[in-house]
Amino acid sequence: MKRAGLSIFQFQKRYRTEDDCEQAIIDMRWPNGFICPNYGHDDGYRLKSRRAIQCAVCRSQISITAGTIFHSSKIPLLTWFWIIFLVVQDKGGASALRLSKQLGMCHSSVWHILHKIRVAMSKRDRRTIRLAGLIEMDEGFFGYSKQKAQFLVMIEAGGKGPGNLIMRKIMGGTACEADVKRTVIASVDNDSQQYFVADKAGAHNVVRKMGHSLETYKSTPESASKNLPWVHTAISLAKRFLLGTYHGAVSSRHLYKYLDEFCYRFNRRLRENQLSESLLRACVLAQPISYAAVSR
Repeated sequence: MKRAGLSIFQFQKRYRTEDDCEQAIIDMRWPNGFICPNYGHDDGYRLKSRRAIQCAVCRSQISITAGTIFHSSKIPLLTWFWIIFLVVQDKGGASALRLSKQLGMCHSSVWHILHKIRVAMSKRDRRTIRLAGLIEMDEGFFGYSKQKAQFLVMIEAGGKGPGNLIMRKIMGGTACEADVKRTVIASVDNDSQQYFVADKAGAHNVVRKMGHSLETYKSTPESASKNLPWVHTAISLAKRFLLGTYHGAVSSRHLYKYLDEFCYRFNRRLRENQLSESLLRACVLAQPISYAAVSR
């Protein structure tokens, strides 16, 4: 039976107070019950005077938000939770400008929160996504005018429809074997041989050297649509995502974060009803990141 997602009324009922949000974080951090990180004791209780749990044995106090992206934030947890919920309600995402108007918040505060959420999305996919089977691979250009950046795009294509997707920025501007190898090592199941399909770009040959199979085609519009249909569909959808929600006004410095968000959504498109809970969990399990780091 397909699991139903939370409606806006159900979300509002579940998360009414800061206490509700704190309890949700506790349940996600310690799904099998509290474990003291210092000595492994399994008995503790919440402190009403502060956002912490005290170990009943060693008396250590552990912050509920420590080790999450909410740690040290002056923004109420309830606001964080609402932003996370609103972000996943639209397939196109939500811009900082729109959310700041909806929530009556400072634009810069919402902008930083959204980028922290995108970091959590990226970390979750990098931990859990490993491409396997038939993999289409190509490069795509994103951005506008002189700020276009090249990304290596890989997508599973062995089933009736596309599988998981990854997009990684090519740091040197033009793909080389080192870029492809680094991405394959980080994003592909390298314990067994995978089957790659790509154009005849020289950099793609490195996957053969890594022990994978590679079939190449001459790069033309006709061959791309025939032999690499899903990777080019993904590139087209990502460009539409950037144009539709952000009107293409995404700086090249932060472009990879927006594409990480697109991939996170794409990889869970068949589980949209679980997106809000999934993203909350990703934010709880992500390590803290400073505003300075997000702005870079």
